[in-house]
Formats: sequence, C-alpha cells, structure tokens
Amino acid sequence: MLGGIRSRHVPTRGYRQGFTIVELLIVIVIIGILAAITIVAYNTVQARAQTTKINSDLALLNKAIQASRINSAEVALRYVTISTGTAGTCMFKAAGTDLAALDKSTDTCWTQYRTSLQRISDASGINVVGLVDPWGRPYAMDENEKEGASQCGNGMDIIGVFSRPLNGVSWIINNSVAVPYITPGC
Repeated sequence: MLGGIRSRHVPTRGYRQGFTIVELLIVIVIIGILAAITIVAYNTVQARAQTTKINSDLALLNKAIQASRINSAEVALRYVTISTGTAGTCMFKAAGTDLAALDKSTDTCWTQYRTSLQRISDASGINVVGLVDPWGRPYAMDENEKEGASQCGNGMDIIGVFSRPLNGVSWIINNSVAVPYITPGC
C-alpha cells in the first residue's frame, strides 16, 4: 500500500486481451457490406452524371446547329450543313476502336469533328468547340444529309453518342437527338 491507496493486481493467467476471431470476422463482413453499398451508389451517381452531361451537350449542340441555320445566309447555310457530319468517319473504324485514344491532330475522325464544331460555332455564335462525350470521344453528328425530306418539306437529322464499344459495322448512335430542318428556299 502506497500512501493509503490500494493497488489492485489483475491476474494475467487465464485472461486474454483483444478480439476473438468471430468478432474480427463480423467487423470485416460489415465493412465489406458498407463498401459494396458505397460502390453501387457511386456507380449510380456516376452514370447519372454522364447522362446529364450527354443531354446537356447534345441540347447545346442542337441549339448551335439550329442557330447556325437561322443566322446564316443560304450560301453559308449550305457550307455549314454540308461539312458537319462526323458519323461516317468515326463509326466505321475497326471494331473495338477507342475513339478517345485516336491521335486528335491527325485522325480524320477528330479533324473532321473539330472542323465541324468550329464551323457550327462560327455560324451560330455559340461556342461548341471542344465538346466531347463523358469518355472523351467526339459526338456523332449525322446532320448533313437531310434524309427523309421531300423537295420542300421538313426532315430530321440526328446527333448523339457513339456506341460503346465501337462496333465498326452498324450505325448505332445512343441518346440520339433529332435536329429538325426546313429545306431552304421553301
């Protein structure tokens, strides 16, 4: 006894400190469940963010194309609409091609895409230069042929997102948006 305080001695024989294997396994299982829930929630949020970006970009591009058609004289209008299709040069790459990994300075898919965006921006006054999808790829623009229109009628071209992965065979364009037009001179 020191100074009137009794000291207790805890016997160490037969007494173990720490966690049992069952307790550790329960904690590991709980952490695993929480991690799985977090990953699923993150992937859902990420997918929604990608869809939101696509919808926003396509709405902006659609407005820019419409404005370029309205703001341009007939000669300039033909210049814009003839030179803005990118679907063919990008779509028919070999199956599995990653459009984001192509050389952006020399590949025809990218050079035509950049030229098209610049012409649309110049004619519309809306800056769409540098617009890419959430995966860093060009948007598909099949907006230059004016398919389906009568001699003097309304028609629809489309813009959208290339399929992932690129299949190299068919014209699969996801999230497509119709770009209406009226035949000039009607």
